[in-house]
Amino acid sequence: MTTNQRRSAAGQDSDDLAELLERGKTNGDAREEALRRATPWIQEVIEESFAHSGYEVDELFRPGYLGLLNAVCNFELARGRPFREYAGNLIRGEIRQHIRDRERPLRVSPWMDDLNRQIEAAEARLLRETGRLPTLAELADAVNISEDGIVEIFKAREALSYVSLDAEQRANDPAPTIRAELIRSKRPVAFPIEHRIRIASALERLAELQQYLFRHLFETPPDTRG
Repeated sequence: MTTNQRRSAAGQDSDDLAELLERGKTNGDAREEALRRATPWIQEVIEESFAHSGYEVDELFRPGYLGLLNAVCNFELARGRPFREYAGNLIRGEIRQHIRDRERPLRVSPWMDDLNRQIEAAEARLLRETGRLPTLAELADAVNISEDGIVEIFKAREALSYVSLDAEQRANDPAPTIRAELIRSKRPVAFPIEHRIRIASALERLAELQQYLFRHLFETPPDTRG
């Protein structure tokens, strides 16, 4: 079968599945049939887009199946696109997120997210007021964080914004050490940013301990009977 013939057959199958789901709507049998017939698409997406990801096909198949299941259950959101294209996008999206979740070099602290939002809001405000992007000093003054602290926040933003899907390239993805101790208030205030970060970090550790206890609270204890 030629490439054009395969594409034509795939397009016909996509149309057939869309018609099947449209007729079935809330029919579970129709969804099961569509899932069965579309499952081979997952393997094709992995081969086309993730062959060099460094992950085994079996591991990527699971999130890919979640993407396909999402497409089948919400097929009406395709909004006129071919069902195969819509399903392929969701399959790729779930696999991409799986890889990035596994490879993300840094864990985002909620307080770092908050600081990033404050900086973005200050950037937008200064741009409106001056008609140009702010300098580092202007930005530091606007959010009352030391310039060294702004640099550390920018390092975290860069590292967290991108993770390569290619195993070889991933070795060069940015993974800097963030020195939170440099994030300090530029001007003296009653409740400086460094104190707030310490409190937020302590609360995070308590939350992690709480989650650990919840996970293990209902585990079946070992049988100690002789």
